[in-house]
Amino acid sequence: MALKFRRPALPIQWLIPLLVINLFIINLGLSIASYPATKLMQDIICKHHLGLTFDDLLPESQCHDRAVQRELNIVAIGAAVSATIAGALVSLPLGMLSDRIGRVPILALSILSLFLSESYSLFICWRWRQIPLRAIWGSGAIILLGGGQGVAEAMVFTSISDVIPESKRATCFQWVVAAVLSANLFGPVIARPLTDISIWRPLCISLALVAIGGIILVTLMPETLHSRDSPAQIGEDTPIIHSNNHHHNDDDDDDDTASQTPVASTKSTFKALLRRPAVYLLPGAILTMPVVSTQHGILMRLMPIQFDWPLSRAALLLSLNAAVTLLTLLAILPLASYALYRKTSISALQRDRILARASVILFVLSSFFLMMVSKASLIIIGVVLSGLGSGVPTLCRTLLVALVGKHKTGSVFGIIAAGEVLGILACELIIGPLFDIGLGTWLGLPFCLGLFISALTCSLTWLVRKADEQS
Repeated sequence: MALKFRRPALPIQWLIPLLVINLFIINLGLSIASYPATKLMQDIICKHHLGLTFDDLLPESQCHDRAVQRELNIVAIGAAVSATIAGALVSLPLGMLSDRIGRVPILALSILSLFLSESYSLFICWRWRQIPLRAIWGSGAIILLGGGQGVAEAMVFTSISDVIPESKRATCFQWVVAAVLSANLFGPVIARPLTDISIWRPLCISLALVAIGGIILVTLMPETLHSRDSPAQIGEDTPIIHSNNHHHNDDDDDDDTASQTPVASTKSTFKALLRRPAVYLLPGAILTMPVVSTQHGILMRLMPIQFDWPLSRAALLLSLNAAVTLLTLLAILPLASYALYRKTSISALQRDRILARASVILFVLSSFFLMMVSKASLIIIGVVLSGLGSGVPTLCRTLLVALVGKHKTGSVFGIIAAGEVLGILACELIIGPLFDIGLGTWLGLPFCLGLFISALTCSLTWLVRKADEQS
């Protein structure tokens, strides 16, 4: 039974608008902090390197020394790895706990841990003369309290799945993703003038936005745990397309799944994902987002070194990518799917295959152009292509669910989420050291991993139809 709080919770009908608005506020806060936090850490490292102790910021041109950038890379990657490991350790226990006490308490814990972690990092930067900057790595210990951003996102999508019929979930998920992308679009633009006034102003505003969005969301959000066992809502008429490896009907699957323990159900889903053609879609579903996010983090630090860009200008590349991604997910892909629906007689699964193939080609091209670090124009092209190819993970996950079956949707997304955490950790541990090596050799080196993974994803995605026909 859900743990009940006496809160002025809104009706279930207001869940999606409440989530969209407050997720935008929270992610806007996080996005605003990205550029000034990097600038502040770079300045602190530079002052330590030069033996300076005053408070005024140094010109960025004085901080492009290889030793400074190497230490900045170590601090940033260490903090990211710490937070990722902490989130991975508690995500499953907190997910299981949410099935007992409700989604809202766990969401509250995750937002609280995120707020406290950000506050701890700012405190370390504030006391930079007395505390080594690498102490920021300890922020991961605070994430253990509630799992941070990863668990918060999981609770949001779980709450939506509790109350929204399957036929409408994709649209609701798109609204949530659009809220996050919109925040990423506006965050760097807002941060730049605020940072010109004071480096601490955007960082304090960031904390305030996370706190305000979190408090409003946790206070007004209706508990959805009790709704998941209610009768199915109307609109769930989307047919489920199975791979040829499945020769039994959905009713049998539902009965089998209902009688299985959670561990047995997860094992069954895992085996289904390892069969062809589903296994060919796993790299696109799991590794695409970790590769892209890690590459963009490196890109923000690379542009000032390679082209003498100020960090504020480099941060605008993230806004550019967010804008193109938003356009792709909300306009280009839906219009392309609608055009295929009107002009051809192919099934929904075949349409998704075509769009996935087109997206994954753009993913490969974006990785190739990002590796061309000799010209800023080529990198900008790579950022735009990355946004145009942003449909890869969504399309691959849609195909996976269609191939495995609706009765295993929850387990499929659970396994994908766990794999994505491991993917983020692996990318941070590999791309970070490659950037460190590239500082003394070739700065395109950290993007080689992205090109390899994108090429692998492209090859396997194009094998899906052949494998399905041969089964």
